[in-house]
Amino acid sequence: MLLKFESLGRVGEVYINPKNFKTMPLFLKTWKDFLSLDEETYGVYAKTIYNPKERFLIKGREDEKKAHELVELYHEFLREPLTFCSKEYYEYQLKIKAFEGLPFANGWIGSKVVLVGEAPGRKGCGLTGICFYRDASGMLLRKTLFSLGINPDFVYITNVVKCNPPENKLTRFGKKELGLLERELNILKPKAIFAIGRTAHKALKKLGFEVFYLKHPAWYVRRGVKEPNEEIIEEYKEVREAFISINGEIL
Repeated sequence: MLLKFESLGRVGEVYINPKNFKTMPLFLKTWKDFLSLDEETYGVYAKTIYNPKERFLIKGREDEKKAHELVELYHEFLREPLTFCSKEYYEYQLKIKAFEGLPFANGWIGSKVVLVGEAPGRKGCGLTGICFYRDASGMLLRKTLFSLGINPDFVYITNVVKCNPPENKLTRFGKKELGLLERELNILKPKAIFAIGRTAHKALKKLGFEVFYLKHPAWYVRRGVKEPNEEIIEEYKEVREAFISINGEIL
């Protein structure tokens, strides 16, 4: 479950996880090259440093302690999924996934910047197990953060609901989902939490967390936006400002 920072490689301006590649690319300099990699040739997870077996990036002892607590929480979720997900959502999640385990979260444990989405996407996290990854809204979020100079792999990303709702239609969340999210955030102790979408904002406010609200990338996708435009970049620059303010530098 843990991914050590020193195990990563760097090609050009991009950090990579060598384990995610079927074959190493001959040319890779910027994030645009990185996102254009062909999955069939290079691997499904070639565009991110994470995979279902390496979810949590750690850089030091403090990160490692928190990461082990998150791994324990994730294993509890695997043992008792219906304690944290509705039966309807869980059964649908089992139908669509293409990885071992269940969706949970991924990112740098020590970033203290957390993005909370609504639920795994059917063609994204629900399929791959990696949050905001591979589907249209996930890749728009990643491109936007890259455009702002923030590698999306170096923030922590999770969802309110961990199992993908049938047909991607999130109709509810309750004490099960909120209890899991609250425990997760209490382990992380973030300094900045961003609610990605109205559902995430409602859930986090219900739990009593102070949050910044950002429109879900799907809102932009539904309006034909597939590449970062001035509006989404202006909105999401808050993530960059928080990251620099907390960490003092960009990784």
